[in-house]
Amino acid sequence: MIAEFKGQNGKIMVFDDHIAISRATFGGFISQGGFSGDRKFFYKDISSFEYKKPTFFANGYFKIIIPGTHDTSAKVGLLGSSSESMKDPNTVVLRAFTSKVGEETDRIYQLIMDKLREAKNDKQVTAQPAVSKMDELKKLAELKASGILTEEEFQREKEKLLNT
Repeated sequence: MIAEFKGQNGKIMVFDDHIAISRATFGGFISQGGFSGDRKFFYKDISSFEYKKPTFFANGYFKIIIPGTHDTSAKVGLLGSSSESMKDPNTVVLRAFTSKVGEETDRIYQLIMDKLREAKNDKQVTAQPAVSKMDELKKLAELKASGILTEEEFQREKEKLLNT
C-alpha cells in the first residue's frame, strides 16, 4: 500500500495498480448498514476520479467513477454531507479539522491522478481506437432521453467531456 486515508464513511487505500475503499471503520459500518466488504478499482477501469478538498468548515470527498455505475450526487458542505454521499459505495467523505488534513488529501489526490495517467497511457498504446467526443455526446443524450440521466447530470457530464 502506498497511501491510506480514513474518511467519515470508510477509508481509501492507494496501491500501485488499484484503489480500494474499505468500510471497516465505525463510520463505514454505520453508513453502509453493516460490513459491505472492500471495493477494488483498477486504474485502467476508472473513467474519472473526483476530489473536493476538505476544509475546517466544509467536508470534501474522493469519488471513483467507473462504467456501469449509477452516479450519485456527492453533496458536501458546511453542515455535513448528504446521505447519498455517505451511502455511495464509490465515495469516501472527507473532513478536515486541521490544514494538514487538506494537505494530505491533496497529496493522495495527486498520487492517484499520477497513477491514473500512467495506467491510461499504458492502455492507450494497446487500446482500440478512441471514441470521438461526438459519439460520447450522442451516448449521453441517449441516456438523458431514456431517463437514466437527469438534465443536471447530463449537463455536468457534457461539460466534463467538452473540457477534456
